[in-house]
Amino acid sequence: MARRIAYTGAPVLTLEQVAEQCRLEQADLQQTLIEQIIIPGVTAQAEARTGAAIREAEYEEDWPETYRSGHALDIGQASAVLSVASVLPDGTTTPLEVRIYLQRLGRESFLHFPDGRPEGVLRIRYQAGADLEAYPGVRSWLLAQAASAYAFRESMIAGTILTELPASFMDSLLAEITVPPRF
Repeated sequence: MARRIAYTGAPVLTLEQVAEQCRLEQADLQQTLIEQIIIPGVTAQAEARTGAAIREAEYEEDWPETYRSGHALDIGQASAVLSVASVLPDGTTTPLEVRIYLQRLGRESFLHFPDGRPEGVLRIRYQAGADLEAYPGVRSWLLAQAASAYAFRESMIAGTILTELPASFMDSLLAEITVPPRF
């Protein structure tokens, strides 16, 4: 299982984009709410649904010896491998100088070792993030979710029944980057 080390890219939505989607006037903007809660919240929601990195970030994952060359990285939309290290029995790591090839397909990225996979447990550090210009449906999904989160930002809404858009429509906007299940 990969773990996010740190976000390295800018947020995927701007205050202005969300304000336009929500049809907000400048006087009605709640900048802190949008920038610190809504944008990170819908980004995390998309990442959880797709298994792909939406906002550019650095990730790290440990590969057991059973993962051979050509295995998929856990997080979709990987763009560069930053380092490969051997994990020693005491938990420390030793950097490895090995040739690698990152095969990027639409949803997944596969790490190949052309000269053969090094033995033992490996710690792979890589960068990942969705190109929203290449996948405009993802931005549409994020903006729709941001507008919903802004309009219905309270946990309880008295006297109103909310109905979600059909999941088949909303989820199809994320389909191009959704990592397939691996069980």
